[in-house]
Amino acid sequence: MSLNRVKQVLKGLQIVGAAGASLLLLSPPATTQQGAPPSVNWRSYGNGYTNTRYSPLEQIDATNFSKMTPAWTFSTANFGPTAEANLESTPVVIDGVLYSTVGDRRDVVALDAASGELLWVHREDEGQRAQVSPRRLSGRGLSYWADGNDKRIIYFTTGYRMIALDARTGNRIPTFGVNGAVDLKEDDDQVIDPMSSEIGIHSTPAIGRNTIVVGAAHKPGGTPTSKTNVKGYIRGFDVRTGKRLWIFHTIPLKGEAGFETWDPDAAQYTGNTGVWAQMSADEEAGIVYLPVELPTGDYYGGHRHGSDQTKSPEANLYGESLVALDVKTGQKKWHYQLVHHGMWDMDIPCAAILADITVNGRTVKALAQP
Repeated sequence: MSLNRVKQVLKGLQIVGAAGASLLLLSPPATTQQGAPPSVNWRSYGNGYTNTRYSPLEQIDATNFSKMTPAWTFSTANFGPTAEANLESTPVVIDGVLYSTVGDRRDVVALDAASGELLWVHREDEGQRAQVSPRRLSGRGLSYWADGNDKRIIYFTTGYRMIALDARTGNRIPTFGVNGAVDLKEDDDQVIDPMSSEIGIHSTPAIGRNTIVVGAAHKPGGTPTSKTNVKGYIRGFDVRTGKRLWIFHTIPLKGEAGFETWDPDAAQYTGNTGVWAQMSADEEAGIVYLPVELPTGDYYGGHRHGSDQTKSPEANLYGESLVALDVKTGQKKWHYQLVHHGMWDMDIPCAAILADITVNGRTVKALAQP
């Protein structure tokens, strides 16, 4: 099977959940017409930070999908101390190389997209710090960034650290953070125990205008240890150096816009309100869009009183809000709160889709948020 043919079906990757998950690449029927595809790369989780998930490839369609056969299988069973049974990663594919997170420890692999051959693997052993993490396994994947010959893989570990790797070798970038790593439990405008089991992350980094935007995830399923919990602040980091550029307080501090939507005491002890889902970004406009989850207490809000509703309809900002920030400075441009003082775990589950739509003959830049 030719390399061009394999590249055309890269979006046919199927994730198989089993005891020891596998990456499975499907091949189209041999009778399918060959031809140079207009694009062969899948550059990020949503194929671009507009998250349209669109590809112009057309070799696979409704007429031949049922006739596809396996081209190769890559087992992830031996990556990590136990076999992973819930592989959620969406790989990225750049110039014929497939990159993905795999396994219980969230290792990173680079595979030849044509054959499935392992090109390199990167492994971080975080010990007990990873074992107590609320977000383990392979997560949603990783991100790719390039500037000329500087080509990098950026990903989050289970222990809430950010790692930058050379995309060609899998080695850490020594000039990024401390020997290629940034500890995300530090420099967060709050004290976080390195062994805290309350905060981690499993999504992929959003990168816009050379800024990495980092979210936060907590224990799933409404199971915080206490109403006093770690806050899910959002930060921007320089993609080359790993230096923190800005921080956005999803539970506003006194003096910041939105603080008036909280009972002052509740704002002090309430946590969560992070972004565990994917984010969208408009590279041209320089805006990143944050789908923010509930504050602490997915199913109970009696301890986090909001504002006087006669003065403002909003409560507990920026819970359950879509927030637009300047990706270079972290300054808020606007927000839209979907639910005021939520208590039914209606977190915004995914990144918004950015698209140009036509309304009454006029092109409008639109944002569609499931």
